Amino acid sequence: MLNRTKYFRKLCLSGSFLVGMIGLSSTANAQFIGINADVAIDYSAAPGSVSGYSVGISHPAPFIPNIGHSSVSFIDKESITDSKGDYKLSLETETTITTINLFYNIPFPVVTITVGFGGGSQNLGTGVETITTIVETDNNSATILDNIDEKDSLIEAFFHIGIPFWNTIEFHLGYHYMSFSSIDRTSKKIEGTYTNDNKRNYTGGMTTIGVQVAF
Repeated sequence: MLNRTKYFRKLCLSGSFLVGMIGLSSTANAQFIGINADVAIDYSAAPGSVSGYSVGISHPAPFIPNIGHSSVSFIDKESITDSKGDYKLSLETETTITTINLFYNIPFPVVTITVGFGGGSQNLGTGVETITTIVETDNNSATILDNIDEKDSLIEAFFHIGIPFWNTIEFHLGYHYMSFSSIDRTSKKIEGTYTNDNKRNYTGGMTTIGVQVAF
């Protein structure tokens, strides 16, 4: 009877150990690599709607940062008349911002915090590009067309706050701050004299919502 009790205890301990290892293995496999996909819902410096996204790949290795990519684009339109009323100026600026970033996931009991930083430059195929189409019309209906294409580098800092479900899915809200120099949308010669300041500073924050799926 005593031998049977000892055997039953060993069997229970072995079974518990096996179940525990399987559980740990399943959790580790589920969180071995994560894919983040977010969509932009707003950019604070954009005058209207935006189109953008943020993606990233997470891994379980400690101290090694994860890598991601962000992009947002929008259009700014403006029509102004010069101080003498002789010319009318129409400006349409299309801005595209792209970055490469590094980030860390910091788990908490209820939520997950992600913090990261990044940047963009032309030699990496990223950065800020603004293309401004200029249409200037005088009183004789003569139209002057011109395009200004400017490129610049930028820096990025961001964070995500996520709520995980079942160790495999996380829903999160993010904010990406993009900082770069202002641009002069009429840096080439124009005929009229305008009181408006045609310089624009598109430094701002991109708000995103998204999901992470872990494998």
